[in-house]
Amino acid sequence: MQNLILPVLFVGFFLAPAQAQTVQVQKGVLSAPEWKFLDNSPLVISGEWEVIWGKLVRPTEFDAHYQGDLVIMPGRWNRNNTPDFKHSYGIATYRARLQLPSYNRDLAFHLISPNASWRLYIDDVLVGGNGVVSSNPKENQPNYTSRILPALAGQSVLVLQMANFSHAYGGPGHPLELWDRVVLQKRLDTMTFYYVLVLGILFSIGLFHLIFYLADRTNPSNGPVHIWFALLCLVLVVRVSGIIPYFHIYFPQSSYWSDLKLAYLSLFIAPAVYLLFFRAAFPKHFPVKTSRAIIVFSFVMALFVLVTPERIYSYTRDFSILLNVAVIVYSLVFTISAMRDKEPGATAILASNFIFLFTAVNDAVIYTDNASGFDLTPFGVLVLGIGYSYALLLRLQRAFHDARRTSSALERLNLELEKQVLDRTRAFKAAAARAENSAQEGAQFIAAASHDLRQPLHALALFNAALKRKIDDDNTAKLVEKQESSIHNLGTLLQDTLDAARVETKNKEPVWVSIELSVLLADIANGFEIQAEKQQTDLSFSCDAGELVTDPGMLQRVVSNLLDNALKAARKQVRVAAVYTPDAWHVTITDDGAGIAKEDAGRIFESYVSLSGEYPGSRGGYGLGLFVVKEFTRLLGGSIKIASTSQSGSAFLLKLPHRAVEVKNIAEHSETITNALSAPGLHILVIDDEPDILDAMKALLTAWGCECRLAAGLDQALAHLSSGFMPQFLIVDFHLFDTDGLTVIAKLCKHMREDVPALIITGATETSILAKIRSSGFSVLPKPVDPDQLSSVLRSYQVS
Repeated sequence: MQNLILPVLFVGFFLAPAQAQTVQVQKGVLSAPEWKFLDNSPLVISGEWEVIWGKLVRPTEFDAHYQGDLVIMPGRWNRNNTPDFKHSYGIATYRARLQLPSYNRDLAFHLISPNASWRLYIDDVLVGGNGVVSSNPKENQPNYTSRILPALAGQSVLVLQMANFSHAYGGPGHPLELWDRVVLQKRLDTMTFYYVLVLGILFSIGLFHLIFYLADRTNPSNGPVHIWFALLCLVLVVRVSGIIPYFHIYFPQSSYWSDLKLAYLSLFIAPAVYLLFFRAAFPKHFPVKTSRAIIVFSFVMALFVLVTPERIYSYTRDFSILLNVAVIVYSLVFTISAMRDKEPGATAILASNFIFLFTAVNDAVIYTDNASGFDLTPFGVLVLGIGYSYALLLRLQRAFHDARRTSSALERLNLELEKQVLDRTRAFKAAAARAENSAQEGAQFIAAASHDLRQPLHALALFNAALKRKIDDDNTAKLVEKQESSIHNLGTLLQDTLDAARVETKNKEPVWVSIELSVLLADIANGFEIQAEKQQTDLSFSCDAGELVTDPGMLQRVVSNLLDNALKAARKQVRVAAVYTPDAWHVTITDDGAGIAKEDAGRIFESYVSLSGEYPGSRGGYGLGLFVVKEFTRLLGGSIKIASTSQSGSAFLLKLPHRAVEVKNIAEHSETITNALSAPGLHILVIDDEPDILDAMKALLTAWGCECRLAAGLDQALAHLSSGFMPQFLIVDFHLFDTDGLTVIAKLCKHMREDVPALIITGATETSILAKIRSSGFSVLPKPVDPDQLSSVLRSYQVS
């Protein structure tokens, strides 16, 4: 670290100018006929200037208004006792005559930012200034920036006009300096280069520690240290950027210089962040109450600067500078204590703080208008940044060594544990292998059962629906309706059993997509509309507009099971309401049935628990539906609870939190459409590789008055097209031999050279397959197909 600090100090002292050999202005005249500009530069023009208080006088009119007053320059106006001034607010015109030697090189004046707007005349000619100088407070506008202006050798007369109505101090805080222009320009260019270099290094150090914080933010010891030091670097970057000479030289009229809030804010925020860093680095050594009081006070003063105008907050300038110096001294005292306790990095921080204190005192003297010179703060800040970074690296090194020692201890412990666990591991591996085989077999069984068990049930439902159309006898019709109800219950039991098995074998995971919840609920409502009409139950839905990221198949199963239970329990009405809130969707399903006792509410979500025999009028299932509801809701990240009172009905409260994931938006969710009427005259091509399904579908569609053709695959379907049959609608099984229904539909449409509406029928329950079908835009119905839902799809096509 010493190899880095010494060159920085060398640069700082090189750039700090030697004390100028001043020749004082006496009674308005500066006589320096023998001045050597290259040897003695700069010439400080300080001393007794002629002054006219309360007036902005043109150079040609100065003698007419001058009353013999002299004033020591530089000098703050708040120290004046002239009757033309109210505190530090007013206007004045200064004059000094220069008697200099002739000089064959260009000269330049350098004036460090006065606390006022100003204009400089040389021999009655305006050579420059800063801001808008006016005796009208509303028109006067200072720009607080230093300027370089042309100067003349030999004899000349300087007239300086100043106006201040906003700064608490006012007037010139620093003397006008006369330089060899080339020497001054080189000095300022060098300062700019090193200031920008310091700013870049400081910004890089801050960014480096911010990255360290992001990587180590969970570490209560090092995380806060990195973030506070990164913020300290940011504050100091703001501080350094405001004193770069390049900006003062080439952008003197920028509006940035007309407002001092940012500079004053940095002066009060810096000590607060500075102490926060030290408290995080050495928490045991800094007094908690005192440090907290200083931090709070600094932030309060920053807020004061933020909400007050310049003429008020500028009173705090000297105090803010002294506060910064005091905080540095305060930190030094307690860092010494940390160094004595051999805290890692304390010595490096202490050394860099001493250097920083030196530069801070130097700049405090300059910025309180007690001396002239260049700002050494950037170099002190650079030393501070290097020292702190080195200290933080030492802390990380200690943490690394601690971790390595801990790792060695853990390694020894691990060897001992490995010896003890070896025998158990062998036994566990054997058990795990058996469990894995069992899980795989269970998953394979579920996949096979999901398709194979649905096929005969699907055919049975279709045959029963066709039979129902051919019976005129009322008694026989009632038996067929009971058979239809039994088939529906069997399908529900099969679905619940398979879903419960998937949950128990952990073979069910959500596939997240974005859907319009209102569309999904409308589809579900259509599917239960006929059941509600048969029961003479008033079924109503309401849903706010908005999207939900969910697994639509699982959510449909949840709502369908809840709605099926509600219809079974209801006397006259069932209500479904979905409300959007900022944190979640809330879906409520209520019925006016017998309700559920409080002591039973906790067990209805258990598997194989059915309360159908315990409550009059209820028609229960097999105790798996609500178990599937609970498990699917858990997988969707939601919650389900029941609010019920005996004899007043039940309300199931489903909460589904919002998710922020990239998903594929499913624009349409089409399980069913509207009513359940037949579709006479419709030309339908049915494609399925199961002969029983084809026969059952033909019997049902023919009973509805449709003209249909049957095909076991793509080749037979193409043969029907070649024979001249032009279908108006396609009903296709998704799982076909050596292909799938979507591929078959695409090839048929290509052959017909037109898009034909289609319905996909599938026994698959995998969400990925269902999402693929829905994204194609086709309707989809699960096996076993409800004939009423099939009729609704066909009728909706005819209506559209």
